Amino acid sequence: MAFGIDAQKIANLSPRKKAILILAFAGLIVGLYWYSVYRGKAVTIKNLRSDLSNKQAKLNENEAIARNLPRFKSEVEKLNLQLGKVVQELPNSREIPNLLETISNLGAINGLEVLFIRPQADVDKGFYAEVPIQVRVKGGYHEMGLFLDSVSKLPRIINVSDITMGNPSEDARSGAILLDISALATTYRYIEKGG
Repeated sequence: MAFGIDAQKIANLSPRKKAILILAFAGLIVGLYWYSVYRGKAVTIKNLRSDLSNKQAKLNENEAIARNLPRFKSEVEKLNLQLGKVVQELPNSREIPNLLETISNLGAINGLEVLFIRPQADVDKGFYAEVPIQVRVKGGYHEMGLFLDSVSKLPRIINVSDITMGNPSEDARSGAILLDISALATTYRYIEKGG
């Protein structure tokens, strides 16, 4: 039995059967189109819509940043000014000798006999280093207080710790009690990039 399409048989079909045949043929064409063309394109369209959604979200985020850019620039400028002020309080290695001389002068001005001021090895802390300085002076308790007050007013950060006082003796000229005083003064220096 051969399968063939006989136009005469189709022409003789009732209008209802012709409509069903046309609908079946249209359904077959739509099914073939969906299977061969649309199904592949639907996945591509879904992926493109997802990509578009991601790009739209990124665009919205960038637009929000762009709207706030003047405020961000202002904040960066303020932070850079603050960093500049902080870095001024952290001497670099070239300024340490001047700082040692300043500390020595403050001791003398406040009535202390400066026996020695000796910087110790730096302690690396990342972008800055601790610079411990061993200080030994001779003088009165009151004079040491004045000296510490003067050190606290320097523009540089200097922490004084491990203060020991001992060996009291009487000054032959003034009759004042003199103490041997030692302390550890710690300042900080900025470590420049690459150095």
